[in-house]
This record gives sequence, structure tokens and C-alpha cells, in this order.
Amino acid sequence: MAVRTYSKKNRRKKRDKNLAGITLFSVSLIVAAVIISNGRQRESSEDPRARMVEKQTTTSVPLPVPKKFVPAGTKFDDIQFTTTDFPENQIPSGALLSLEPLRGTVTLAPLPAKLPVFAENFSRKQRGNPVIERIPEGMRAITVRVDATTSVEGWATSGAIVDVLLIQDKRTNVIAERVKILSAERSVEPASERGAPSVPSTVTLLVSQEQCLAINTAIPLGKIAFALRGYGDEHGWSDGSFTAKQLESVNATDIPRSKISGFVRIKEDGSETQYALSDGRWLPASETPEGFFFAEK
Repeated sequence: MAVRTYSKKNRRKKRDKNLAGITLFSVSLIVAAVIISNGRQRESSEDPRARMVEKQTTTSVPLPVPKKFVPAGTKFDDIQFTTTDFPENQIPSGALLSLEPLRGTVTLAPLPAKLPVFAENFSRKQRGNPVIERIPEGMRAITVRVDATTSVEGWATSGAIVDVLLIQDKRTNVIAERVKILSAERSVEPASERGAPSVPSTVTLLVSQEQCLAINTAIPLGKIAFALRGYGDEHGWSDGSFTAKQLESVNATDIPRSKISGFVRIKEDGSETQYALSDGRWLPASETPEGFFFAEK
């Protein structure tokens, strides 16, 4: 029977070869683990910040917005615009990024201050008639006769916002609110551009279809008068009717007076506005109420 024999030299070579293979495999595993660990560290330490920075630099979009409330029928050239940054994911669909498409238009609807504008709220004006080009689609223009009293000493002129009153023998009613005067005595220029106002004999009003019918129905029933409003005043009347019987029972000392409990003056973009807290409501104020200091904001 044959017997296999191995020399010590052959056994040593085989052992060394196996040891080298194991060592090489172990080193490979260590290197791979280090590479994977470093890659994960870079992802956890760099990627979130990079993504955050990238996101922060692309989320704000500047949009043109009106500086203050704009009534319907206002020419584009007469609107003061400013720019406000809006989050990209919160911009309404259809909001305009540029004002170029609006040049030569008039507003079809009132525009809130500091909010994006839409092309649907403007209409391309027809040149040649300064009154017609100020009438938005769906609105109407009517003319009424006035005098020094009914036109508020002539201050109810082009661009003014008024409430229309019907004065009868023993009753006064509000028949239309927040009506814009388009022209006075055939002039569309505001009183401030013509110096001291002259008392017009007629004024042209921008009205809704319902207001058009109400005013024309009221004209033969009594006398038409205007109550002049401040710009941006959106408040309605607490009571739109008053009778002679109510007047007989009213004592001047019983008439409640507005309580002014606060005052603030705000400066923004070079302009200044004042507000008084009257009976719990902030209202525009033309002067500082007696006994109050103002706080700048």
C-alpha cells in the first residue's frame, strides 16, 4: 500500500498562502466599511443643509401688489404698486408676475391692498372717451343734478367715493353706498389737480345695475344728496333710514358719541397714515385726537 508523505517545506507554503488570503480579505472588508461609513456621514452632514439652502433660495417670488385699496373703475396709471415676496407654493393660480400686460387698462373690481392681481380684474380701455374707458364691464354710468349742498361744497368731485341719499318730506334713506364719481361738470380731473373745487351742476356716477335703477327711481320722489366717504372706508351705515318721528324723540344729549380709545400713526414707503380706535374699530383719522400721543410703527 502506497503512503503519501509531505515535507515540512510544502506544509509551510500552503499555510502561508492561506494566511495571506485571509489577511487580504479582511483588509478589503475594512476598506469597504470605511468607504461606506464616510459616504453616509457626508450624506447626513452635507445633504440636508445643501437641500435646505437650495430650498430657501428658491421659495420666494416677488409679485407686484397695490399699495392701498383700489376702487373699481380706476385707471392702471393711477394705481400705486409695490413688490412683495410670496412663497412659491402659495402663489394663486393666474397671479401676474409682471404689470406689462395691464398697461392701458382699468380695474373691473376693487383690488385689496398688498395682494396679488389677476388679468381678469382689468379691462382694456377704449380710447377716445375719458368716461367710457373708466366703466368696467357690467357697471353703468348715470348723471344726476347737484348743487353746493348736495355735492358737499363741491368736494364730491371726480374720483370721490360717496353714499347717495334720498331726502323726502319726513324721511331720509340711503339708496346706494360706495359710489365713485367719474366726472363733475364734464371734468374727470380730481379736485386736487384743479386747485379749489368749483361747485358742479351735474356729476356722473359709476354704479352697479341695481344702484342705477334705485337712484333713477328715487330722483322723482325727492331730493338726491351725497355723503362723502374717506378713501378705503368700507363700513356700512348702522341704520340706513331716519324719519321725522325719530327726530322729534331725539335729544342731543342722548346721542351716543364715539369713544376714541387708541391712536396710531404708520409710516411706510415714504407715506404716512393715521388710525383711531373708535368704538372698538380702527378707522382712518385725519388728525391726532385730543389727549393722545401717537406711536410710530
